[in-house]
Amino acid sequence: MTSQPGKGKSISFLDDAVNDLVRLHAARPHAARGVVSVLLRLERGEVSPQRLRSFTKTGDLSDCGKLTVIVEGEPELRVVVRDLGKDRFEVVEVVTIAERADDIAYLVSALRLGRISDPVRRSDTERRLARILAARRGNGGQLPT
Repeated sequence: MTSQPGKGKSISFLDDAVNDLVRLHAARPHAARGVVSVLLRLERGEVSPQRLRSFTKTGDLSDCGKLTVIVEGEPELRVVVRDLGKDRFEVVEVVTIAERADDIAYLVSALRLGRISDPVRRSDTERRLARILAARRGNGGQLPT
């Protein structure tokens, strides 16, 4: 169940999510302003996160939701937030701010929240992210590490 628009939210950030926003602002200020705009709309209760589910590759992210950030001329972004309230996203913690492509936002969130507990799967996920990051950096892209 997600909260209904109209009721304000309380928002906090993981340190890594703050770093995501700082890196995004340094590389693409217009996209960072889009993220802040969506978070302000969340805080005012104008938007609600879409609940995530449990998947093999990301582990259980069912206590998290996603916000979509679309800024003209920029890759589509996802803001992953964790529900710290009573299953209504009234109190949220920003976990990850990343591009939608290749499920980056969800994989990073799973790693940051320790949702991939199997050491082999965790290692595979870390290697996959490293490959994607290396390819993006070669093309001038920036993703969270």
